[in-house]
Amino acid sequence: MQKLKLMFRAFKYRNFRLFFPGLAVSQIGIWIQNIAIAWLVYDITKSPFAMGTIMCFTAAPLFIITPFAGVIVDKFNRQKLLFIVQILFAAQALLITLFTITGNIKIWSIVVCGLFLNSIAAIDNPLRQSTFVLLVDDIKDLPNAISLNSACFNLARFIGPAIGGFLIAYTNYTFCFFLNFLLILPNIYLVSQMKITDEKPDEVKNDSMLHSLKTGFNYVIKHHQISVLQLYFAVFCLLMLAYPMLMPVYVTKVLNGKPDTLGIILGAVGVGSLLASLLLATKTSVNWMRRILFGGCVTICLAYIFIGTFSNINLTIILMFFAGLGMSSFTSTENMLLQSVIENSKRGRVMSINSLCYAGTNAFSSFFAGSLAGAVGVSRTFAILGALMLFIACVISYKLSKYDYHKKVR
Repeated sequence: MQKLKLMFRAFKYRNFRLFFPGLAVSQIGIWIQNIAIAWLVYDITKSPFAMGTIMCFTAAPLFIITPFAGVIVDKFNRQKLLFIVQILFAAQALLITLFTITGNIKIWSIVVCGLFLNSIAAIDNPLRQSTFVLLVDDIKDLPNAISLNSACFNLARFIGPAIGGFLIAYTNYTFCFFLNFLLILPNIYLVSQMKITDEKPDEVKNDSMLHSLKTGFNYVIKHHQISVLQLYFAVFCLLMLAYPMLMPVYVTKVLNGKPDTLGIILGAVGVGSLLASLLLATKTSVNWMRRILFGGCVTICLAYIFIGTFSNINLTIILMFFAGLGMSSFTSTENMLLQSVIENSKRGRVMSINSLCYAGTNAFSSFFAGSLAGAVGVSRTFAILGALMLFIACVISYKLSKYDYHKKVR
C-alpha cells in the first residue's frame, strides 16, 4: 500500500488530479485518430510511399513552430494556453469529421487537417512538459508527475491503436474522428477548473520573440548539463526509435512471421514501456537518475544487438519487451533530469528544444535506418544501431557524471 501511495503521490495535488484524467482520455482519442488517418491515406492512395510522403509533409509545423512555441509558453499564462490548445484540438477533430461526413475527405483535406493538427501539437508538447512543475506544490514530486505522464502516454499508445483498428474494422472513419472530438471535451472542462499560479518575470513578458528565442538557445548552449543531455537524447532518438519501421521487415524476412506476430512484438514494447514508467514513479530523488538513464540505454542497445544476432520469434518478443523497458526508462529519466535543473522562466524554451530533438531526429531516424537496412540487411542494422548507441552512451554518460544535477542553473 505504501508503495502504491509513493507511485501515485502526485495525485495528492488538486491540479494534477484534474489534469491527468483529461490528458489520459484525450491521448487515447488522438491515437485513434492517428491510426484512422494512416489507414485512410493508404485506402485512398494504395501506396506506402505516398502515405510516408504525406505524413512527412504534414510534420513540417513541428520543425517550424516548436522553437517559437517555447517562447510563447514562457511569455503567456500556461493554463490559458492549455485551454486554447484543447479548443484547437477539438476544432481539428470536428473539422476532419465534417470533411468525412460531407464526402470531402480527399488527400488535400487530410493534408490540411494534418498541418493543423501538427501546428497545435508543436505548441502542446513543450507546453504540457513545462506545466508539470506548476501542478505539484513540492518540486520533489515533479519526477513522479513526469513518470505518470509517461505512463499515460505509453498506455494510450498501447490502447489507442488497438481501439482504432477495431473501430475501423467494425464501424467507419467518421466514427473514429468524432470519437476523438468527444474524448477531447472532458479535457477542456477539466483544464478550465484548474487553478494554476504562473507568474512571469517582466523581462520575459516584455522581451521580443526573436530575442527570447536567442536567449533560450544561449541558455542551453551555455550550460553543459543541459546541452550534453539534449545531445544524448537527440542521438538516442536518431538511432533507437526506428524500430516501428524496421520491425515489419524483420518479422517478414527474418522471422517469416505474419501481421499478428508483429502486433504481439509491438505490444511487448508497449507493456515494457508502461512498466518502466510505473516503476520510475516510485523514485523520489535525482540521485538515481543518471544510473537509470545509462541503464535504460544499455538495455535497449543489448536488446537490439541480440535481435540482430538471433532470429527466434519468442526471443524477439522478450527482447522487445526489454527494449520498451529501456526506451521508456531513458526518455522519461532524461525529461526528469532536464527539468530538475532548468530555470522556471526558461522552462518552455528548453522543453521546446527538447521536443525538437525528438521530432527533428525522429523524422530522419526511419530514413537513416531504412538506408542502412537496404545496404546491410535488417538484422545487421539492429546490431549496428545497438552497438553504435552503446559506445556513444558510454562516452556521454561519463561526461554527464561530471555535472551537478542537484541545483538549478541560471
